[in-house]
Amino acid sequence: MIRSEVNNKLREFARSLSPTERERGVISRIYSSLQEILGKNDCIQIGSYPRYTAITPIHDLDILYVIGEWSDNDLQDPERALSEVKELIKSNYDDYCPNGYSYDVGVQNHSVVIELKGEAEFSVDIVPCYEWNKNEYGDYMYKVPEVIKVKDHKERKNTYWSPTDKSSWISSDPRGYIKQAQEVGSNDDFRKAVKIVKYWKQTLRDIDNNLKLKSFHLEQVITRRFQNNSEEDLIGALFYFFTEISNIVDHPDCIEDRAQRGKYIDDYLKTITDRQKSIVKKTRDMVLVRLESIDDYEAEYIFKAQEYSRDPSENFIFDFGYLSVIDLSHQFDISYDQQDKFENRRQRRARMRKGIPKQKELYFKIIDGFEADLDYYWKVQNSKKLSVDKRRGEITKGRTHNNPEHTEYTGEHYVECFGVNGSGECVRRARCEVVIGD
Repeated sequence: MIRSEVNNKLREFARSLSPTERERGVISRIYSSLQEILGKNDCIQIGSYPRYTAITPIHDLDILYVIGEWSDNDLQDPERALSEVKELIKSNYDDYCPNGYSYDVGVQNHSVVIELKGEAEFSVDIVPCYEWNKNEYGDYMYKVPEVIKVKDHKERKNTYWSPTDKSSWISSDPRGYIKQAQEVGSNDDFRKAVKIVKYWKQTLRDIDNNLKLKSFHLEQVITRRFQNNSEEDLIGALFYFFTEISNIVDHPDCIEDRAQRGKYIDDYLKTITDRQKSIVKKTRDMVLVRLESIDDYEAEYIFKAQEYSRDPSENFIFDFGYLSVIDLSHQFDISYDQQDKFENRRQRRARMRKGIPKQKELYFKIIDGFEADLDYYWKVQNSKKLSVDKRRGEITKGRTHNNPEHTEYTGEHYVECFGVNGSGECVRRARCEVVIGD
């Protein structure tokens, strides 16, 4: 599948991950109603939804409510403001609640919570904040409760927070991140890449529910990619992400928080265990293995987190940094013979049915579709039924690792050849089955 076809397939999948029309309608009504009650200038919707990087289903919404200007000299206690917000909502929300939904309003020490129940469930946290400094766009940054870093509303509810402790308030720049997303979002593939990565991250929990890579962090990894290359396409961004993610989780403190000098949004990576790092590596391997044969898989299945266990010497063309975008319309074929000469396809098929005896020498060569401007890489993969130390799987440039190769093990083996262009794309791929008899 050529690059444009790969992109089209992945874009269609990304669109399926976007919030549904019904979800968008309910969220819009919730936010508009709270703006009417609390004041349009005092409400800021935060999180992935206003950056247009959220994926379906959406259950948790966060709204900042400005209750004043930050003072370094006075103790901050939002209790009174939160009580007033609660009463305002309880007194007015009957007129605004989306049709088909019931609601409850409660107050915690860090937020007012609206629980909506209907066709779907939404938990809305209205979080107090103070205007602080301005960012480079001229927009206000805010002081917010540190507990807001806990994204899951149920977990947040059970997290201790002291509003009168100044250290429990942190600087936040939601408007800056929204502007940043708008800038890189001029390339439509930015948001699509983020949504697909979030889908993969979400399915990681099926393997280890405690492996909680942060969606915002992963979004910022993609953001940086598009900042560095505004012309990046969807498959290029995803290939970059999955080839780099193992290295990323090994190196925390690389992405500084916009509002907090010396603080990093990826500092949580220090808590990732070695076992969890192994899961990340094995699941990214599975994604990249499937991408190399993208014609054989539905896009959803490609990015569903599953572990791939490599043999010790097994290589893939993506290990060399080459993205597979195979043009299947181009004839490309390889073969072998027991001497340094080569058969036609009819002769080869007849011999393959019989199998090759042991202790023979095999020479491999491109027999159709050779192009002088491509670099060729060869992979020898022995049967998976053999013991691990005999399976091979290495990739070498120019020819197979051994020339000639020797028939030593009974079974069904194969050799692959990859043609790589000057742009680092694997555009040709051919496979030759090698059946060795007793």
